[in-house]
Amino acid sequence: MTEAHAFRVALVTGASRGIGREISRSLARLGFHLILVARDAEKLEENAAELRREFGVQASCVVVDVQDFSEARVAIQAALRPWGRLEVLVNSAGIFRFGTSAMSLEDLDALLTINVKAIHNVCAACMDSLEAAGSAHVFNIASITGVEPFAAVGGYATSKHALVGYTRSLARELQPRGIKVTALCPDVVDTGMSAGSGLRQDQMIAPGDVGRAVEFILALSPAAFVESLVIGCKPVLGTVRAEG
Repeated sequence: MTEAHAFRVALVTGASRGIGREISRSLARLGFHLILVARDAEKLEENAAELRREFGVQASCVVVDVQDFSEARVAIQAALRPWGRLEVLVNSAGIFRFGTSAMSLEDLDALLTINVKAIHNVCAACMDSLEAAGSAHVFNIASITGVEPFAAVGGYATSKHALVGYTRSLARELQPRGIKVTALCPDVVDTGMSAGSGLRQDQMIAPGDVGRAVEFILALSPAAFVESLVIGCKPVLGTVRAEG
C-alpha cells in the first residue's frame, strides 16, 4: 500500500459551511483525510486549514459549483486520482426555497438540479473510487421533508423525497459491491438555511449532531445497514419548518 493509500479518505460537498463543515470535522476527528468541495474558496480553505491544524489530517480543496455537472465531475475525479480510492462520500451541498403551489418552475428546477441531479452526478463521479476502497459509505443529506409533508415547502419536499428515494434505491444496488448508502433526514438544523423556520436556537438541531450521526453509523458493525435516519428536533406547534 502506498503512502497515499495508508489512511482513509473522505470527500464532502458543501464543506465550506453548515452541515457539511461539521461533518468534515467529525470525519477529521476519526482520522480521515479530506477532500472538501464547495463554491466559496475562502471559506473552504479556512475550513481545510482548521482541520489540518486541529486534527493533523490532510485536507485539499476543490472549488467548484456542483450544479456545473461536467466541471464538477472532472474536478472531483482529478482530486480523487492521487488516492486511488474513497472510503466515505458525503453529499451535503443543497439549497432551500419556500413554496408549494405558487412556486415558480425556475425555483423548482433549481431545487431538483442541486438537491437531486447534482448528487447523482457526484455519486457517479466517485463510483470507481468507492468500489476501489473495497468497503465504503455514501451519506446523502436529505431532510425530514423527504419523509413527511409540509404545506409551505412542497417544492423543497419534492426534491428531498426524490433524494430519499434515490438514496434508498442506490443502497440496494450498491450493497452487494461493498458500498453502504444512507440518507440522513434532519429536521430544522441551526444553520443559515434555517432563517424563517420560526424556531429559537434552543429548539433546533445543532449542526454537530449530524456529524455525530455520521460517526455513529460508521461505527456500526459490517452487517448493520441504515438506509435512512431521521433526526427530529424539539416539537413546536404552529411553526413553519425548514431544514438547515
